[in-house]
Amino acid sequence: MGSGLDYSAEDCAVKPIGNKILATNVDIFTPIHDDPIVQGEITACNATNDLFAMNVIDIIMYLSFLGVPVDQPEEITQGLIKGQRNFLKQFGADINGGHTIINPWPISGGIVVGIADKKDLIPKQLRTTADTGDLFITKPIGIQAAMAIYRIQKDEDNVLNELFPNVKKVTLDKMVDTAVEVMRKSNHEVAHIIRKYHLRNGIASMTDITGFGLKQHIEEIVQGTQFDISINTLPIIVGTDKISDGLGYDLMGGCAAETAGPMLLCIDPNEIEHDEILRVFHKEKVPIWSIGQYFKGNGKVTISQNPKIIQVEKIN
Repeated sequence: MGSGLDYSAEDCAVKPIGNKILATNVDIFTPIHDDPIVQGEITACNATNDLFAMNVIDIIMYLSFLGVPVDQPEEITQGLIKGQRNFLKQFGADINGGHTIINPWPISGGIVVGIADKKDLIPKQLRTTADTGDLFITKPIGIQAAMAIYRIQKDEDNVLNELFPNVKKVTLDKMVDTAVEVMRKSNHEVAHIIRKYHLRNGIASMTDITGFGLKQHIEEIVQGTQFDISINTLPIIVGTDKISDGLGYDLMGGCAAETAGPMLLCIDPNEIEHDEILRVFHKEKVPIWSIGQYFKGNGKVTISQNPKIIQVEKIN
């Protein structure tokens, strides 16, 4: 097809049309936040990020999908729709249609269609002539632990005191606030930077980190390649290391689930230097951290048993 991409292995479905492609993604999940507008924003962020992970930035259609319990108040349904519309406005998109069903448990999601030139696509699987290079991520991880605290605080506050007697409430509140920031922060700005500074040739692989967790998404990058990846640094939402340990989530092993998580980039040092990536992203006030390296191997991913932990309290 001329692009060198194995479309079946990418973050969203891709249909070549001449020199362009249509990229399509569907993402549906149960709500994790009680405010319907906030949940709508998280829904749209999660659904659109898979397109941005392929460096597709032009959204031409967004369809909203809702599962609504029979007794759900109308203002909640309207709030979910409003939140999605609010989120989409930042890159000139809107809800073009959708579908609603009656369901015992509320669910929300989006079907997204984007268009791009084939030459602009960035693959998930690592493709490079370099022997080694650096990995970066653009948001902290730790959503699963933080949102568990959000639920427990609302329903069983006394359990928190028993499980984490040495963790101050102000830390727990900051953790939840930061997690909500992360899930409402679009990865569109990452793709925008790539376009603005013509970085496409310097990025050997790109994907977003979502429900399978950091390690499994990284394993997808090197599957079937002659590269290994070693992770030595973990930017995390403040306090989520202790919470993950207490609740049995393997955040330090990279196996905790994320929602609307960071973009992960593998950089080709033959095309762009490590410090240049940091300079450009910092110039645009977009967070980014160097977390490890890829090098010649056979598809193995290793996360250090004692990684450098960066506690992140704010991303905006």
